[in-house]
Order: sequence, then C-alpha cells, then structure tokens
Amino acid sequence: MPRIDFYILAADTTEARTHFCCRLATKAWRDGHRVFIRTDSEATADAIDALLWTAQPSSFIPHGRQSHDGETPIVIDTAPQPGDLLINLAQDMPEDWQQRQRIAEIITANPEIRDAGRQRYREYHRAGKKPHTHDIADQEHA
Repeated sequence: MPRIDFYILAADTTEARTHFCCRLATKAWRDGHRVFIRTDSEATADAIDALLWTAQPSSFIPHGRQSHDGETPIVIDTAPQPGDLLINLAQDMPEDWQQRQRIAEIITANPEIRDAGRQRYREYHRAGKKPHTHDIADQEHA
C-alpha cells in the first residue's frame, strides 16, 4: 500500500497549485522517482506541461504528455501512466492508487478543491490508510 501525502497550501489559486506541483515533481525526479501527474482536464495538463518547460530556465526537466515507452521521467496526463509517485490534481480518487508507491494530493484553500480533497482523505482512511498532512504556508520554500 502506498504512502499518501496531502500538501495543504495556504493559497487558493490554480497557479499556486500548479507551481507547487511542478516543484514537487522536479524534486521527486531528482531523487530518482518516476512521476505521473494526473489531471482531470487537458487544459490543466497543458498548463503544467508549459510550466515545466519554463520552471527552471537554467536546466531541463524531462517530461511529456504521455509515456509510450515507459521511460519518460515525468508524465502529465488524464489517463493512467507509469510512475511510482502519482501527483493527483484530479478531483476524484485515482483508480490505480493502490498500485503506486506514493501519492501526493495538493490541496488549496479554494472551497471546491478543499472539499474534494477532504472527500479523498476520508476515502483513503476508509481503505485503511492514514494519510500524512503537510501545511505549506510559504509557497517559495515548499
């Protein structure tokens, strides 16, 4: 069963959530993880894809929208893709969550995001997992 981490952001914007997602994915990749960023819309996937191209002008963060060969270190998609770390930006539970090593849920102060996150927290708990929570007050040091 995977380790589940909820990152609770003080901000309520989509931008704060996507920026934190990119920082978390980059750190995980540098630590040797294969990352799947699950979104619930093509628009969100496109925004994260674009942000990863520009997030660090002095370095390249290898990523793609799909991993046909299973070798892309960071994959952004709405459909399941390989990766030991799943960053869930969708509003529902990932169907394959039990097959992952780690799951990261990024929650903002936006009421819709927060309420959906609370529901997923309860679902993980009912499945026998005790998610870890991290309050992220300062976005720049996350």
